Amino acid sequence: MNLVFFSDCIQHLSRIARVLAQQRGNAMLVGVGGSGRRSMARLGGSINEQKSFSIEITKSYREKEFHEDIRGLLRSAGLENQQLVFLFSDTQIVKESFLEDINNLLNSGEIPNLFPPDEKIAICDELAPKAREVG
Repeated sequence: MNLVFFSDCIQHLSRIARVLAQQRGNAMLVGVGGSGRRSMARLGGSINEQKSFSIEITKSYREKEFHEDIRGLLRSAGLENQQLVFLFSDTQIVKESFLEDINNLLNSGEIPNLFPPDEKIAICDELAPKAREVG
C-alpha cells in the first residue's frame, strides 16, 4: 500500500513509536473521529515489532468476557514474552468497571483479583525458571 505522510503525521508517529518502545509505555491518544489515532498506534507498534490487540465488543460482552480478554493479553505478554500493543477506545467502554480495571493496570501493572490464587501459583511456577535465567 502506498502511503503519503505529512509532517505532523510523521511527528505523531515518531512520538507514539517512542512511547511504545519504552518499558510499560502507554499513551492516551486524543482527537476527532477518523483522525487516524488507531492507525498510528498500530503502525507505531509495528515499527517496534509489537502485535496489536483490541477487544471486540458484542451485545453480550460484559465484565466476565473483558477479564478473559485481559487474562489472555497478560498471559501472552508475560508467559510467551510477546510484545503487544493494547488498543482500547472510548466506544469499548461498556461498563464503568472497564475503566477502573484499565486504570489499575496502568497505575500498578495489575488488576486486583483477575487471576484466581491457584492460577497465580501456576503462572509463577512457569515464570520462575525464566526469571532465574535472566537473573
